[in-house]
Amino acid sequence: MRLVQPVGRGIGRVRMTMELGRYVTGKMTSWCRLSGCGAAALLLLWAVSGWAVAPVEVVALFKDRAVVKTAEGQDMLRVGETSSSGVTLLAADTLQAKVRYRQKTYTLQLSARVGSVFAVPERKQVQINRDTHGQYRIRGTINGNLVDFLVDTGASIVAISERHAVAMGLDFMSGRAGHVQTAQGNAPAFFIMLDQVTVGGITLNNVQGTVVQGGFPTDVLLGMSFLNQVEMRDNNGVLTLVARY
Repeated sequence: MRLVQPVGRGIGRVRMTMELGRYVTGKMTSWCRLSGCGAAALLLLWAVSGWAVAPVEVVALFKDRAVVKTAEGQDMLRVGETSSSGVTLLAADTLQAKVRYRQKTYTLQLSARVGSVFAVPERKQVQINRDTHGQYRIRGTINGNLVDFLVDTGASIVAISERHAVAMGLDFMSGRAGHVQTAQGNAPAFFIMLDQVTVGGITLNNVQGTVVQGGFPTDVLLGMSFLNQVEMRDNNGVLTLVARY
């Protein structure tokens, strides 16, 4: 391997730089030495390493929201939220987003690998008409069993009578024993976790419930353990429940 022999330290550096410059710009000449080409290759590798791609990208941008993507998947985030893969959205508008990921901060524009249009999935909703008694009733399911719900914002959790629970095959006796306040006074009850509660097209998992001993309530009360997880809009006798996600 031949090296360019410098006449002096400064001249040697200048000549090597000139040879590397000719190689990198594509103006390679017959006098490019193997040593010079190898050094140029190292220079190119160093340059490429400086252009490292961020491990997170943005696939949709909105005001104060963004859809971020990593190797683990993608999530819609609002400013201040952190995704399941650990990406925190610091700021966002329609042009760029600022995120923190693995203790590093990145300012990202829309990924060139996706289109510029992203359709946010429409949230599911159900409308319930008020009956002649001024109440909202709707049919739904608990753990796949059909039930008639009475919407009750005064009930802290979904309340089921022992009679209904037995008919649905709920294992309520293994729940936490306690008491609840009913229209008839204090009643013994068991507090349980319902695997799935569905109203219209809205399904929630792991909803807190209580089974009240005896035949009360006559309807299954759709209480706040479900209602707190949806948006409620009451307009002229029509109650609309909207899924949050």
